[in-house]
Amino acid sequence: MLYIKFKILNQEKFSDFQKVYQHMLKVRTPGFDFKVNMDEVDWANITDEEEELLFDEDLQLKKRYSELFPDYANAFLERYFSGDNVDSSGSIEVFPILNYLEYGFEVDMNNLELLDEHYGLVEFSTGNFPFGGMERFLMVLKAYDLVPVECFNGFTIYEFDWISEFEHNAIELSEKTIKYLKKIKT
Repeated sequence: MLYIKFKILNQEKFSDFQKVYQHMLKVRTPGFDFKVNMDEVDWANITDEEEELLFDEDLQLKKRYSELFPDYANAFLERYFSGDNVDSSGSIEVFPILNYLEYGFEVDMNNLELLDEHYGLVEFSTGNFPFGGMERFLMVLKAYDLVPVECFNGFTIYEFDWISEFEHNAIELSEKTIKYLKKIKT
């Protein structure tokens, strides 16, 4: 079982992250589809804005993003992506992070739990490597003031030493890895 242990700097933001986690569970449900069943639409009472949303996938993506990422999380992600995802108008494009969470992070979300009032753990599994990588998921956690402190990436347990807002050193914990691998194999 892969995991990321994190320090909780703000309980309310942890609650906000739980919505992201639930969304990640939902989109991984077999047969899940974002498409609306047109037979269920109340065509007589639909507004122009709601009708446009039904047919515009970009608007649907932006709506999902705004429902999941509060202003503070969006501001963090804009800072993180400021050098990478700038479109031709100079705007920072943060929506790809949602595509990553929905499709690019090829894992099954297994568990999200509070370990105590200061620490939490998210566990996930995958059948394929690479699985989209953890780096962007680490940044999503940090956007909610959930600071990764340790992870098991499928091979090694690392402790994170954050040297800046977005950069860390990964310190390999060999002894802990050996114990953990023995534990999960039994």
